Amino acid sequence: MADIMTTLAPLIETINGTMARLIAEDDKIVGRVSGYSLAGGGKRLRPLIFCLTAEAAGVRMTPELYETASSFELLHMATLLHDDIVDMAAVRRGLATAHLTFGVPETVLAGDYLLAKAAGLVARTGNMDCVRIATGVVAALSLGELMQLGSRRKTEQSETDYFRIIYRKTAALIEGAAKNAAILAEVSPEARAQAARYGRKLGLAFQIMDDILDYQGDQAALGKPVGQDLAEGNITLPFIRAREALAGAPRERLCELASRPDLNEADRAEILALVAAGGGLTSSRLTADELAREAVTCLKALPATEARDRLEALALYAVKRDR
Repeated sequence: MADIMTTLAPLIETINGTMARLIAEDDKIVGRVSGYSLAGGGKRLRPLIFCLTAEAAGVRMTPELYETASSFELLHMATLLHDDIVDMAAVRRGLATAHLTFGVPETVLAGDYLLAKAAGLVARTGNMDCVRIATGVVAALSLGELMQLGSRRKTEQSETDYFRIIYRKTAALIEGAAKNAAILAEVSPEARAQAARYGRKLGLAFQIMDDILDYQGDQAALGKPVGQDLAEGNITLPFIRAREALAGAPRERLCELASRPDLNEADRAEILALVAAGGGLTSSRLTADELAREAVTCLKALPATEARDRLEALALYAVKRDR
């Protein structure tokens, strides 16, 4: 599955080139912060899905469409700049976070600028449906982060609430990229709806895998500390599934540990062991796999093309990756 990213390398290069050109247009300080984030790398999943959805629908990509695709990555970059400040994160993709490098005020305002820039790029399409989707995505991203903040260390959080959070903070943006591409490609209403479902299901699967990797990933591969969610008090699916499977003293111990404001290494190790013992990682991975398969099924609404094959491979890559 890792081969799909190699296959898509030329498209990623085009996306990166488009983003670099757009960032070069910015004021010096914005360009420095944005350029720093761009240089940190990334999978470019959101613009990839936009481009491949458009191509699967028979649309030839143009410089203007690459800019629209890039708007979804600029939105993502803006949220990362803001999230790292909220989370007081020190590392992102193996580099010191932007707010530690350039300052908190500068990074907040650069993130605000990127949000506005992304909205402006979508507005250039002249399609009000696309504009409405993009503004809805920005609202969802903010609400998702607020919901996650409000649920920190609440060890009783339900699985329903967890899925509401990850839809807003991750899946809504991927769904929006796929849906806007389908709208601009002028596919049928059914194909448009299925493209959106593809993005939503892939986004949910992607976030669940991120949450699994927080428990068992490799810091060098992830580019950020393992156990960061635990340290921040985020209650994610592996924890919820283990909590529901455990009973008595192990369950009480898991919840007591996760409710602590400061976790030491021994605490984290014990939580990891309890989550594993409760089958939280295995169960969560099965759910991610199922969502990825459902995402692939949604693609049947699009013509059988090489681009559609690559969308299928991306869905499977999302749950097989190690970073």
